Amino acid sequence: MDDIRSYELLLQAEPFLQVFYEGYTCRLVHGQEGYYYLLSEGDLLGRHRLSVAEMLVGQVLALLRMDPSYLKTTGRIPVDHILSHLEMLLSRQRLVELLAPRACGRDVETDNRKIREAVDKAVNGLGRLGFLAVERTSGNVLPRKSIMRFADPVRNAGDLAAALEELIKRGEVELDDEEE
Repeated sequence: MDDIRSYELLLQAEPFLQVFYEGYTCRLVHGQEGYYYLLSEGDLLGRHRLSVAEMLVGQVLALLRMDPSYLKTTGRIPVDHILSHLEMLLSRQRLVELLAPRACGRDVETDNRKIREAVDKAVNGLGRLGFLAVERTSGNVLPRKSIMRFADPVRNAGDLAAALEELIKRGEVELDDEEE
């Protein structure tokens, strides 16, 4: 819905696109928040797996987008805010284990650099996939409605924000094959 012309086209052409994508063993899915995505049900188009950092950043952005204070702002989120939220939810140690693994020894400066690089790479990757827009000049990100795809594993929870926060804290960033 961020691009109203494309969204209108998809709405009107959805029945035809469903048939078209079936030929590629894909399903065109219309998300609750008004976005479309392709779900590959075969191997013809291959499967793309997001990295742990991309999943964590996506989940945090979905959580931040549900925050009422998000609505009061322009919607732009600084990468530093994403980093601090990740550290608050996961703890510093868990964040280092997930995003800056090392074979031996710890160096705080190196860990900080590796975590920042992993988050920056995740933000760029999610931007390429259309989940967010990256403002090059300010370094802020603008999550699009499709970022709510990261809330799907907890969609039926009573308190979506609390359930997503708990999902991040547990470090669950990948669905089981049966649930995919």
